[in-house]
Amino acid sequence: MKRVLLFLFYTAMVSNLKAQKGLPAFGKIDKADLEMKDCSFDKGADALTLIDFCDMHYDRGTAGITLFKTVYKRRTRIKILREKGIAYADVSIPFISHNNDEKILKFDAYTYNLDESGNIRTTPVGKSSIYTKKINRNVSKLVITFPEVKAGSVIEYRYEIERETWSSIKDWYFQGRIPVQYSEYQIKVPLVFQFSEQKSVIGDLEVRDEVFEDMITNGGDTYTLKSIKKNYIMRNLVGIRDEPFMPSARDYLQRLELDLSQLDYGNGDIKDIRTKWSDVVQELNKDEDFGSQLKAEVPATAMLVAQAKQVSDSLARMRLVFDQVRRNLTWDGEETIYSYSGLNKSYETKKGSNADINLLLINLLSQAGIPAKPILFSTRENGLVNTYYPKLDQFNSVMAYVPLGGRYYILDATDRFSSYKIIPAAVVNTKGFLLDNQDGRWLDIVDTKTKFKQMIAIRADIDASGLLKGDATINSSGYARRERCEKWVADKDAFKARYVSAGNPQCRIDEMLISNVEADSMPLEQKMRFSMPLSSSGEYRYFTANLFTGLEKNPFLAETRQSDVDFGYLQDFQIFGNFTLPEGYVTEGLPEDLSLVMPDNSIVFNRYIKAEENLINIRMSLEFKSPFYTSAGYAEFREFYKKLFSILNEQIVIKKK
Repeated sequence: MKRVLLFLFYTAMVSNLKAQKGLPAFGKIDKADLEMKDCSFDKGADALTLIDFCDMHYDRGTAGITLFKTVYKRRTRIKILREKGIAYADVSIPFISHNNDEKILKFDAYTYNLDESGNIRTTPVGKSSIYTKKINRNVSKLVITFPEVKAGSVIEYRYEIERETWSSIKDWYFQGRIPVQYSEYQIKVPLVFQFSEQKSVIGDLEVRDEVFEDMITNGGDTYTLKSIKKNYIMRNLVGIRDEPFMPSARDYLQRLELDLSQLDYGNGDIKDIRTKWSDVVQELNKDEDFGSQLKAEVPATAMLVAQAKQVSDSLARMRLVFDQVRRNLTWDGEETIYSYSGLNKSYETKKGSNADINLLLINLLSQAGIPAKPILFSTRENGLVNTYYPKLDQFNSVMAYVPLGGRYYILDATDRFSSYKIIPAAVVNTKGFLLDNQDGRWLDIVDTKTKFKQMIAIRADIDASGLLKGDATINSSGYARRERCEKWVADKDAFKARYVSAGNPQCRIDEMLISNVEADSMPLEQKMRFSMPLSSSGEYRYFTANLFTGLEKNPFLAETRQSDVDFGYLQDFQIFGNFTLPEGYVTEGLPEDLSLVMPDNSIVFNRYIKAEENLINIRMSLEFKSPFYTSAGYAEFREFYKKLFSILNEQIVIKKK
């Protein structure tokens, strides 16, 4: 190991952030960039990253903390193209502030504009526009607000981050939410360190390698140190924009992931030091903010634990503890796997992060004799986990895993509205890492039974003036229940706007009654008394049975798509309509019974319609047998949706006899 440390000491390599060949120096702005009106390779973008460059190298560590550290010199230049792009002039740089594990140094930032005479005006970012915000005990972020930013401006900043570690290198994202014109990651690493690479790229990645030697003299001894400099470069990457039912944008960003795997001392002397998932388990079990909290005493919960122990049935006992925790503690919105506040403080204040609440849940379940274990997740919104790279920073959630009665339960006590029987919506049909032994294990968290289920029943009369009046009952079950309960409790007016007015803008709600909000074993029942005018043309009147379904507007109109379609869960819609015509009216051009099926049978739609005298009965069913559709099959998927929504919104025509 002394040889390794000696090599590292002399890799305080000359690594000032100099302009690369063909890359303009910091502060040297091309007037053409300020005059630019649009991105040539991603038309309509709100902003464009002109330059994103990072130089990483090793240096001596801080005495008393670590012998060696890694240094990152980052430089970014962004062009603001439109008013919406001004938001990209509010920059946040996260860093690990706990024990000064990471420090941000040498920060410079400027805004560039053209004045009325066409000259470049440079405005430095003042100290008052830069501040540090603490996120939790472990993480903080440097927040920078650039002055005098408008459409047409260019902003630029650079900084150094020192990390008190030599055993890992930061991943690099070439792509972002806005297009990137030039992205380069330069690393200088002694060859004694062997890193494995995973390149998640689909475009042209340019890689330059250069091995070089230094003759080092120390104490009369001379050493030859071999190092490698690698430059990874990508150009003209389009931005990843939000699309309907899109998984995490992070999953689609082209990136480079690096993992220290071996120490190569030369002459065939190689030591494997790759981190394993078992190492992750051990680290968590010893962590004061994780493993220690699972065993922590929380005196204020003694009565609850005693009450639970009196319940003989294990499932009922689990439900009692689960309900008490989720109904008495409020989630503060922070997503993490660590309880930085500690369980005692969280229980005392009745609020905390998802980890505070769910580690408390696991702690109490265990005390009550329920075999609960922590399971780590990266939620759907956070993105997929790379199971080959044992890195804890991939996870943003911890929940309780409980095996009982031949099945398992995934419990999230931050969710007030889901039944214990269903997998939390944020992680259903994803992977979880279960900490149930010294190695841990991966589980596919799949639910093929619980659906996003909607039943809509409408009974309405049409009067001679063309007004449709009646009652609607909507029963939302499974994941639909959870979504609607959350929205109803958060903002009732917003609930009505989203689920009623958005698809039916001319509809007037005269009365609305919501039931079973707190009864998570029951469907959320929404009863409405409504009225709305029919469309008319001459002697004809038109209406559709597709009311209050959430299926009024087709979300898949774009001709192309970057991301896959991820609904998250299976879906089932049942629509029933009974419409009474006014005296003296008959149907004209009644839609036909039909079925529409995706070629792979993953979506099935059926419609049945019947007219007798002045009564029209219609029944429609729509079933999704898959929660996920790839972008490769989007053309076929889009064409199906086009036909589906044409049928759903097909008009029923009536006229006077």
